[in-house]
Amino acid sequence: MRKLSFCVIFITLFAVCKKHQTPAVGSMREVTIASDRWGSVEPVVREILQRRVPTPQPEPEFKLRVFTLDRFETYSLFRTVFVIGTAQDASVREILGDKLDSLPGGDYGMFKIPNAWAGGQELVVFVGRDESLLVPGLRAYADRIRNTFQKIVLNHTARAIYHRGRNSKAEDSLSDRYSFTLDIPKSWYLKQEHADSGFIYLFGHYPDRSVFVYWENAERHLIPDSLPALRDSLTRMYYDGDFVEDSLVRADTIEFLAGPALRLHGIWQNEKETIGGPFVSYSFNHEGRFFMIDGLVYNPGKKKLDQVFQVEAIIRTFTPQ
Repeated sequence: MRKLSFCVIFITLFAVCKKHQTPAVGSMREVTIASDRWGSVEPVVREILQRRVPTPQPEPEFKLRVFTLDRFETYSLFRTVFVIGTAQDASVREILGDKLDSLPGGDYGMFKIPNAWAGGQELVVFVGRDESLLVPGLRAYADRIRNTFQKIVLNHTARAIYHRGRNSKAEDSLSDRYSFTLDIPKSWYLKQEHADSGFIYLFGHYPDRSVFVYWENAERHLIPDSLPALRDSLTRMYYDGDFVEDSLVRADTIEFLAGPALRLHGIWQNEKETIGGPFVSYSFNHEGRFFMIDGLVYNPGKKKLDQVFQVEAIIRTFTPQ
């Protein structure tokens, strides 16, 4: 009787939420997990979603909040929801319906549903045909799961940093002078005094963040060991001597502008000023040219990963013309 009552309540609440959506709540980097199998999947989920990102005080990539599936009225309010279950779970069957017939190989699959129960919400569902398939399925989908939540958080972050408007004058200057544009937040500034050397940058304060764009009229090999040295050569000239702590650099290859890009996360330092902080950098080739777009954060004594997502969200607005 209890299971039947929950199923009826779930269907009713699901229908009400779809008809009368309220804005989702929760911090940008928080992933709300709903699962009755948490005891089985917790280690692999934390391994996927809570990698430590290189910052002066290393932080997990995502914060996790966990509920059981019968807490629908609570977890359905949050911004980013990750439901993990099996094809036998009543709530999973209600969410996915006939999508359960399309599990790859019949074993497990992942589905993404925008605005499922709240406005601006992203729902991701991972389902296994039975509980024994959840852990191997999550491992097989690890990169896809991590990339999915990275993009979700970057999209949420972009909406937040641009909701107060954009610096259209600075954007027009980029569009008029160069072969690319960036979306520049309203309170940010553009500096172009080194443009003849293929280097421009933009910056904002409170906390201090900056993004630079460097370009060459020829392609480069995307070699993880060589790109930090290139970054050092640029920041030595234009950022008053900043350099990368090589031992803390993490590299991964992502898709950007329909092609591969090498993304670096790491720590920058400046010995003269005795300062430092985290950075994220995209390096890629596009139509015969090489680009490095880099964002850094300086926010002493504070957590910094939210701001790293902010500069990465700006980087991802880069649009060739």
